[in-house]
Amino acid sequence: EGFFGVGQVRVIKSGFYIDRRDVFKEVPRMFLIINQGRASNNCVVVRPNEGKKIWTKEFVWKTWLHGNACQLTLFTDINQAMVTWKKEFDLADRPSSERYQRYCYGRHTESCIFGGDIIPILNKILASSNLNGIGLANDMSLVMPDVVRVEPPGKTPEDDSANEVTESTVDEQAEDEDYSSEPPAVGHNVALKMLGGSVFRGAITECKDDPESFITTFTDGSVVEMSTDEVNKARQLFDTEWTKLVVDADVPKAVASSIEVHNSVNAQAQGATRRPILPAGEEKTTEEYEKIFEEEYDGDVPDVLVGLEFPKKELRLYS
Repeated sequence: EGFFGVGQVRVIKSGFYIDRRDVFKEVPRMFLIINQGRASNNCVVVRPNEGKKIWTKEFVWKTWLHGNACQLTLFTDINQAMVTWKKEFDLADRPSSERYQRYCYGRHTESCIFGGDIIPILNKILASSNLNGIGLANDMSLVMPDVVRVEPPGKTPEDDSANEVTESTVDEQAEDEDYSSEPPAVGHNVALKMLGGSVFRGAITECKDDPESFITTFTDGSVVEMSTDEVNKARQLFDTEWTKLVVDADVPKAVASSIEVHNSVNAQAQGATRRPILPAGEEKTTEEYEKIFEEEYDGDVPDVLVGLEFPKKELRLYS
């Protein structure tokens, strides 16, 4: 227990708390409040639907324990507290945009994923997404998007056993393509980190003798001349990124190793294949601005899609 307050002693006991107000029809709101002791001015507050948050002891005391609208009661029966906690946890098994009772929202985070022809602007998007952690005016930090693999609808899932990746398969692949003990040569895969943190794949296309240097070509079309030390680091980076794709993203090994580039069909050249979803002229009057950039695509759905994932975050003081 930690004491705080000026001129008076205030004690916040750690434990399960319950909000028994009649406004909560399905289940009383449950809280787990953990006082971090005298060395800290904060409490850890856990809700079945929101998870863990950090609040000051002053806020917990004035808002939840001795507030005008809310006064939580300490649960003395731990077993009954766990039963009530599980009931609210089960009710919260829904998206965070849906309520299961008044003021209480689901526990599953939602996100938006933007896919399509993002490669030409991927670097610019990432470079402008707050790499330096600059906060907004209300002291909320911006969120970096995640580059994610998207499972296209309608595609038949591949046999998991066929693509199951273990440490042994990664080691076998590394042995098959381990060039670290060999001198750099034409055809060896390389990778290069560009502005914004994006990593582009490529290959050595030419070796020069005087002085010793290597010409590398990358999937974005750039051609870079590298020294021996630089090209060895680029080969190591390729191996590192290959492992991330195969192990973490479950991308097939052949796809992860490929440096081929597949261009999308140009919308103007193949109007029947790709066309805007808005009728001509409506882009000037619509209030749903994102639809201006959306297109219908009638071609074959690729096996692997890459998208940018932005979490939907709503700051709710009360849930």
